[in-house]
Amino acid sequence: MEDFTLTHKIASYECSADLLLKPECFLHMCQEMAESHAGTLDFGYDWAIRSGIIWVEISADFEFIRRPRWKETVTLRTNTGKATPLQAHRFVEMKDAEGNILAKADLYWALIDVKTRRLVPLKRTTLNLDDLSESIISQSMPEMPSDATEQNASATLTTTRRDIDFNGHINNSAYLIWVLDTLPQAITPAGEPSRIHIAFKHESHAQQQIHITHTVKGNRSSHTLTSGEETRALVDILWA
Repeated sequence: MEDFTLTHKIASYECSADLLLKPECFLHMCQEMAESHAGTLDFGYDWAIRSGIIWVEISADFEFIRRPRWKETVTLRTNTGKATPLQAHRFVEMKDAEGNILAKADLYWALIDVKTRRLVPLKRTTLNLDDLSESIISQSMPEMPSDATEQNASATLTTTRRDIDFNGHINNSAYLIWVLDTLPQAITPAGEPSRIHIAFKHESHAQQQIHITHTVKGNRSSHTLTSGEETRALVDILWA
């Protein structure tokens, strides 16, 4: 299928104090691109609800080359296809006015039954997706440096109604926001997040306690988010 593109002017509320796009706002953009593109092809939210299923994100990789500034106009490009019998792969690419790549994302989505919350194979739907197994982020996340001192911290928070998205569970970007908000400044690596990997393990809902364990070694940080006995998400960040 053809690529889907949109232009967007960076808003003030999408920027941090340095007037640059906040990492979590790129995650919001990726979700909006996914729904906008899928909606034009009639396999977005409305199609899913009619079919008794919903799209959920399984994992995501993000790479930041340069964060755009407030009022800067960017172009976003996306496409999707089948990665496995159970997962669809979507890429999102953001460029500046000169065509330079600012950020990239590889997103892996699956369909679950609204009632049973179990995965639904893509072949059981009316979807007809081309193969899209190759990622646009070419390098894997590097291993934790073995020669760096390990530093640890933890935090606990309670989810709120504002964290809930239209699927009735915690929005994917909330996990990254929680990690960045609770990572102590004293152990935060120098620089900004340049690579982020998120694995979504179990759904979370409002009024749940989330415990976050931070592990930092050199320019890498690893974060485990749990509730009760279940791991809700794993977040890995490379700082540069």
